[in-house]
Amino acid sequence: MAYWIVHKTGNPRFPYRIAISDENGDLFAVRAQDSWPGARGNIFCVRDGSSKDERDLFIEVERVPIVVLERFGKSIRVVLDRAIKKRGEFLILEKPYKNREGNFEQIFFKTDIAQKGHKSRSRVSLRPSVGVSNLVVAIDSAERYPWKFPKAQIERRRLPCGDYALMDGEDILAITERKTFENLLGDFESIAILHRSLEELSTYSHAAIVVEAHYGDFMDPKRLEGRWQPSHAYRVIAELQAMHPHLPMIFAGTRKEANLWTYAYFRAIAWKHTTEKSESVALLARETPPQFTSDQRLNSRIFSELQSHSDGVTFRELMSSFDDVDGTAVRRVLTALKNRGKARCEGRGITARWFDATSTK
Repeated sequence: MAYWIVHKTGNPRFPYRIAISDENGDLFAVRAQDSWPGARGNIFCVRDGSSKDERDLFIEVERVPIVVLERFGKSIRVVLDRAIKKRGEFLILEKPYKNREGNFEQIFFKTDIAQKGHKSRSRVSLRPSVGVSNLVVAIDSAERYPWKFPKAQIERRRLPCGDYALMDGEDILAITERKTFENLLGDFESIAILHRSLEELSTYSHAAIVVEAHYGDFMDPKRLEGRWQPSHAYRVIAELQAMHPHLPMIFAGTRKEANLWTYAYFRAIAWKHTTEKSESVALLARETPPQFTSDQRLNSRIFSELQSHSDGVTFRELMSSFDDVDGTAVRRVLTALKNRGKARCEGRGITARWFDATSTK
């Protein structure tokens, strides 16, 4: 578990030290002008470079468990386990010096008040600067008349599920299931099979169903042509969302709009993935080697499970030990463990097995 720890430093310019820490030490630490932003909604901070001997002289004034800890682009976001003053964000910027070469770092601690009042030039947080020629999109070999992804690198292969996938080597970063109006309407005939396919799709961190129709089309008796009553159609669609809450269903309207939505989605995921890999070290405290994650406890539980199975474990077998956690969170942690060299995956699809990569056996 990670904690929010505040110390008084005795320094008049930066009287507080704010640290995000777990049992291994500090994950992120700054010197701040206050312990929490006041009416302005933000305060200026600098990286804490104090030694352990110096920190022993500080006075701890606050220690609160962290409910949510996540990195999003250049931000570190936290939600604390208390009723008030619980949501905050550290925005970490690099700016060039005006009179010499190089960059300097600026850190601002903001609350929701500051975020609402900030008039950004950008309307989005993700900026897909990754060139489209660097995107690798896999199209399932069974897909007829596939969507177009201009300038992206296209691969035709058998996907474990879904129809289109954003690839990073052999890893799937994002995956979408394409449905035409007739496809989805036909799936109403075999709803149990549809649920099983969506259950597998939802195990991926970034997945979606993209429908080439409007939601209202499924309420139109003329479009349904007597095959189903509108009341049945909207009940089925509601059930799909209720049973698979982490799997967005996008009613894009037309084939072209569904294609464009998926292309933009893949570009945003690619930017996010590239940025997180390149900035993961920079966002952490310089003296601290471990990465932080919002799944600290789940991380340890899953790694312990891998360590106890020398012959590996499939994703489904792993899920049977974590019935209190959704599949998306488990897959996210497995990916994080793999990126950190603590887990490896052998095979593909539902038969793939996960192993403890640190084992010497």
